[in-house]
Parts: sequence; structure tokens; C-alpha cells
Amino acid sequence: MTYRCGMTTSARPAMPVAWVALLVSVGLVGATLTVLAPSAAAAPDTASKAQGWQEAASQLGSAGSLWEPGRTAGLRMTKPVDVIADGLTFANGEARSGDTYAGATYGALRAASTSRPSFTIAEKWGDTGWAAEPAYSTSMAPVGSVVIPLGSPGTQAKVTAQVFANCFVQPANANPRPVPAGYRCSKADVARSGGVLRMTARPASTMTAPGRTSIVITTAGLSYAQLISIASSLEQVSGGGGEVTGSAQMVAMCGQMVDGAMTYEKAAAFAASNGYSMRAGTIDGEPQMVTMDFRWDRFTVSLVKNLVTSCTYG
Repeated sequence: MTYRCGMTTSARPAMPVAWVALLVSVGLVGATLTVLAPSAAAAPDTASKAQGWQEAASQLGSAGSLWEPGRTAGLRMTKPVDVIADGLTFANGEARSGDTYAGATYGALRAASTSRPSFTIAEKWGDTGWAAEPAYSTSMAPVGSVVIPLGSPGTQAKVTAQVFANCFVQPANANPRPVPAGYRCSKADVARSGGVLRMTARPASTMTAPGRTSIVITTAGLSYAQLISIASSLEQVSGGGGEVTGSAQMVAMCGQMVDGAMTYEKAAAFAASNGYSMRAGTIDGEPQMVTMDFRWDRFTVSLVKNLVTSCTYG
């Protein structure tokens, strides 16, 4: 797969659609479900779908991690994981700017209720913005905070999560009113009107870094206890590896090489500092002898006057 990098945003090949977070009503009073829907807005740099969280993490890249639920209240993932990245830049293995998103729905896609429950998980790398921001109900009010243990017993990280429910009743035929200061929902309201849990996950050890990830879990028809159970079962899924060709990170790094007019030597050092390798595929239009083996972490670049002009991956 060949990617031509270094073009302006308007010159990049257009994605079929861009993605934004929208609110969709469900069958519970005041409850909402966050989903992704197409928009006419400018397309992101990369937008793809993954069959699972490991593939989604690999599609984003090795500079961050995602977190997969081990317990799902008996619900199955309803559709592939949406993966979006935009405006990313990297240095020394870290994302320095840009937006990321990975999100999936479990259970009912529409008209969720206590008899047809559902939940969504939206995630982003901790050092980036949201490429598709989770949307919240205007009825959302705090329930309280809770400590969530992440990881295996004995090596757990304990993080504080904020829990909300959509219990504030808005007027039916008027503009939404601000939720009054100090207004609280109960744990029982999570099941009645839908719940939201927000936290920043992190691994217990720096051995599995980078793993700081912003997570939003939105439920409909599930209890407070079920929401906490889902959150506390999250397991870290690191990016990199597998058979993904050209992660969002690699595409963005190629753009940095081309836009920055990097020489081969500078680009190779840049790739290595971010955990990748590089080789020359063509030099001034002349093909070079290269092996045909696949490596997920390798750039093959084209050079003109020793400057990187494009990349392939693998």
C-alpha cells in the first residue's frame, strides 16, 4: 500500500465521510446513546474500522494504547470499532499534537431499554484531543466518584472515575435548561435513565507504557453495578504488531518527513526515535533492491535529491 504524504489537507485523498459524535434518543426517559454518524465536515487524515480492540490499537499506532472490556454485561459488540485520527505529530515515541478516537457499541444499536440494553465505549490517547467527541445528554448530572482497579490482582492501578446519570428532566416543549448547581442523580438513576462513566486509564507499570487513555462509557438499560463492572474489567491493548499496514501514526510520521523536507539520514533517525525502521525503495526514480518480507514497523521511502518524497509501509 502506497501513501503519498506531505500534501496540504485540501490535496490529500478525501475520505468517504468525516465523523462526528451525535446524540440519538433511546427508549429511556432522558437517556442518550453516543454513536457515530457521517457529517459533511472536512474528512480526518485517517478513518477506518477494526474487528476488535487489538486491531484498532494497531491501526492507531504504537505511541498509545486502547483498553478492551473483559466483561460486557452479556452484550456482544454490535459493529466494528471505529478508528479515527487527525492532525497527529510525533517526537521521541510520543504524540505531540492531534486527535484520536476509537469507539464501539455493544448490544442494541437503536431504541435501547432495560429489555434491550446497550453501552458504548469511546477512547482516545491521553495526550491527544478527541477526533470524535462523545456527546452527552442535557439531562446528565453527577452520581459521584468511584475508584476503579485496572490490571491483574497484585499489580493493579487504581484510578478515580466520575459517574453520571441522565436523571434531570428537561421541559418537553422548550429549550433545555442548565442543570442546577448541586443537582445529583442516584445510582438507581443509571438503570432508569442511562449512565456515563468518565476516567483516564493508566497501566500499573511503566513497563507497558504508553497506556494513559481517556475513556467514556455510556450505558442504556444497565445498572450502576454493571457499569462499574464493565469499567473495572478493562484491559490494556497496546498498539503495534499484527498485520496492519500503515497505522495512523506511520501515515502522520510520513507527512512530517515530507513536509519537513527531511533527508534520508534525518528521516531514519526520526523513525528510529519513534520505534520504527526505514529503508530506501527508490532513489531519484531508480528502484533499489529490497527484501519482500513484511514488517509492520518499517517505512520504505522514495528519495529525490536525498529528500523523502513518499512512503510505503511494511
